[in-house]
Amino acid sequence: MKIAIIGAGPRGLILLNQLVKEINEPAQIDIYDPFPVGGRVWRTDQSLSLIMNSTAQLITLFNDLNETQPTGPSLYDWLKTDTALTMVKEADNAAELTEAIQALEPNDFPARALFGFYAKWFYQQTLQKLPENIQVNFHQELVTSLDKTEAGFSLATNQLTQSYDQVIISTGASNNEPSADAQSLQKYASENELTYYTPSYANEHELAEITADQTVLLRGLGLNFFDYLTKLTLDRGGYYTTTKADTLVYHPSGKEPKMVVGSRRGVPYFPKPKNQLAVSEHRHLQFLNETQIKQHLVDGKLPYADFYRLFKAEIEFQHYQILLPQKYEQINLAEFNQAFVANPNPAEIAEQFKLNPEDQLNWELLANPVAGTAITTIESYQKILLQWIDIITNDAKSGANNAPITGALSTIVDLRTTIQALVAKHYFTADEYLNQFLGEFVTLTNFLTSGPPVERYQQLRALMQAGIVTILGPQLQVIGANHKFIGRSKFYPKEIFSADALIEARLPSANLTHTTNPVLNQLKQAGILTNYQFKLNDGQVKTSPAVNVDQNSYHPINSQGNVETHLYLWGVPLSGLEWLETALPHILSNDRNFQVATLITNKIKEQIHER
Repeated sequence: MKIAIIGAGPRGLILLNQLVKEINEPAQIDIYDPFPVGGRVWRTDQSLSLIMNSTAQLITLFNDLNETQPTGPSLYDWLKTDTALTMVKEADNAAELTEAIQALEPNDFPARALFGFYAKWFYQQTLQKLPENIQVNFHQELVTSLDKTEAGFSLATNQLTQSYDQVIISTGASNNEPSADAQSLQKYASENELTYYTPSYANEHELAEITADQTVLLRGLGLNFFDYLTKLTLDRGGYYTTTKADTLVYHPSGKEPKMVVGSRRGVPYFPKPKNQLAVSEHRHLQFLNETQIKQHLVDGKLPYADFYRLFKAEIEFQHYQILLPQKYEQINLAEFNQAFVANPNPAEIAEQFKLNPEDQLNWELLANPVAGTAITTIESYQKILLQWIDIITNDAKSGANNAPITGALSTIVDLRTTIQALVAKHYFTADEYLNQFLGEFVTLTNFLTSGPPVERYQQLRALMQAGIVTILGPQLQVIGANHKFIGRSKFYPKEIFSADALIEARLPSANLTHTTNPVLNQLKQAGILTNYQFKLNDGQVKTSPAVNVDQNSYHPINSQGNVETHLYLWGVPLSGLEWLETALPHILSNDRNFQVATLITNKIKEQIHER
């Protein structure tokens, strides 16, 4: 049996490890990636200022599905070994890496490069434990095509052609063809000697083109924006000091450009609080659990309104678990909890226990933190934003178990596997999934929980106060005019900002229709890969950017409606069909990555036995 895995990122490595442990018959497994082992995101040669969005002690690559104990060291545990220190000594920046490892605490957010070393070690461990019947080869090459054969697929790179019985596509994020707007902006930049960066990872653009005497306009206020912020400040020699009031002051190097930033919402993604839960500790789900879900099913579907009510109740319940002991010591928490669980209307419970309005979780204000504030100028908008940044930063700094807002929102991490299963098993109608779940829920939860560690918020505040960063109001508008890029908020159209560079500060979304990944494109053209289609109640069919697969096997469904039994596809290309496909596995959480890796491995074992 010859098996190819396309993609040597976390998912490809997890699947490789699972196959090696489970396959008993002779097999050759080849893994392909144009980047070194670990993949594109986790390159070991990137700046240590670019950090992960999960804490070190929670991350693992060792499949612990249905286990009660970890099956291998977490990222943190491994980094504290002599093996890790020995491995990083081979790097050009060995001293810097060693210092970062020695300073790392279990709940710190480590440098992405450190995870890259962990991934390499995990691969080496897989090779060291190879049974005699398994051969593994890594090819640092881009797969350009997969051609169907009678027995499987013929795989080609620029250097080789090989035939395989089974191929698993485990690719991560890939770039897309530029939109009409992007093409227009790129053309304008070329004609006017300006700089324009399309969506990508911050470490993949040559930012040296942006000089200190320039103004750069960044479109996006999520994680990618904070990466660019770091690259254009800390990585240019600036540094922060801490005041007696525990705030940061930025000391510029003089090499920083002026940054003007905006987005649709005009507010940075919420910061992450520091984790305070033990490695295997998970909050008990009171509402969005298996029992409640079954009770609310209608003809096998979970009405979105019921799902969203249960979801909000889960967050609000945790909010009060943190808040009441801090501000309402006179309230008996057990009595409050009993009333809250029994009453489907949290507002009535808040009134019953005489909670102040400002202490109740306001979902409209969470979605739009500056709603209702009187703002007349961009300067006044900075002051309003800084007030909110101070409030939410102080909340997050207290930690997940003590932060009434961001700590409650961190409960979404505990809900992750449950919601992923609801999506994968199609518990929502197509109409509600498209309009409510993808159209509202995903956007909101990204804003509330996909932001940076709180230290990045402290840095943003310091940069705003230093006059290096200006955040525009909601509904950013960008055009090219007068040989510059022009940015403004729709709500403050008279305040116009000119820039010499424009950065699309976001990552490319997974999109089979527009991807530039050569093998995905070639398989799409051959009809082997197709877009998933949603069939709506009114008879309409909506095409998804996600690849269509049979989610019982992860075989793609081709243009004839048949499954490709020699091919598997999972991970990021399924974004939209499945949820949160970019997340790394957390220890002892029945992680979705481990579920799917186990399923695919079992399917391949079945095919081997049928031969």
